[in-house]
Amino acid sequence: MMLQPAGIVLAIVTFATIGIGHVLVRRLQKRFGVWPAAVFFALGALVLIGSFLVLNDLASAVLGITAITFIWDGIEMFRQQKRMMHERI
Repeated sequence: MMLQPAGIVLAIVTFATIGIGHVLVRRLQKRFGVWPAAVFFALGALVLIGSFLVLNDLASAVLGITAITFIWDGIEMFRQQKRMMHERI
């Protein structure tokens, strides 16, 4: 039986990108509003393209997870703004 480290690597990458993204979204939205969402979308698109171009499967998966997390963080910028507006009422 051969151990496959890819699962734990991908789990750590997923956990880290979601955690970092959560903090970034809250801080950036509070300071700058929603305009950083465009940066998240652009970074997500670029990293996603990179994930298609990389030949290594593990690196491609890491880039794919990171790309989707960036795109999701862009969406979360708008949702965070709604939560903040609702909280102020």
